[in-house]
Order: sequence, then structure tokens, then C-alpha cells
Amino acid sequence: MKTTTLSTLVATLALSLAAGSALAQEATYDYPTATASQKSRAEVVAELKQARAEGSIVQGEASGVRATDFVPQLTRAEVRSQTLAAIASGEVAELSRETNAFAPLQRVAPVATVLAGK
Repeated sequence: MKTTTLSTLVATLALSLAAGSALAQEATYDYPTATASQKSRAEVVAELKQARAEGSIVQGEASGVRATDFVPQLTRAEVRSQTLAAIASGEVAELSRETNAFAPLQRVAPVATVLAGK
């Protein structure tokens, strides 16, 4: 019985020392190395202007230039009336309910009343 306890203690000590030494690595960071540029700034700017003129660069949010202006298809009043109709018919509640809900579907009438301004 004593030998089993002693061997267990020795094994535990050996494993803890091995694990401790595996985690005790030095934290190092490899700094980026400087590289010499192959082109001048003026050459890069000229290539960028040429690529923009050819349309080979997609312009979007990242470039700071809007590609196209948004043209709405519906007026604000039309969107509002469609939204109120969807709430009144229960379509919004149906879309926003959980698919595995245990409670029966409840329609939210106060929201439609608030949106209608009543």
C-alpha cells in the first residue's frame, strides 16, 4: 500500500515538472523586417490612377468613394403602409417567432398601434 502511494506521488511529481517545463517557454516576437521598395511613390500613384480609369479597381466603402447613388424604389409612406399591413396581418410576428417555441403564437397589436400614431 505504501509503495503504491509513493509511486503515485513520484509519478504525479514527474508529470507536473514535465508540464511546467513545457509551458515555460520564452515569449518572443519576430519584428517585421524592412524591405526596399521597387517603385517610387509617384509610380504607385500613377498606376493607381490608371487602374481607376480602366475600372479594374472596385470602389466601395473602403475606398471612401461611393460607387453608385442609392435610388429608392418606394416612398417612405409606401414602406410605412406596407409595414403596418404586415404587422396587422401577423406576418411580422410569424417571421420573428422562434421555430421551436412552445408557447402559442401571439400577435403584437400594440406595436401596430404605436407605429400608426394612434
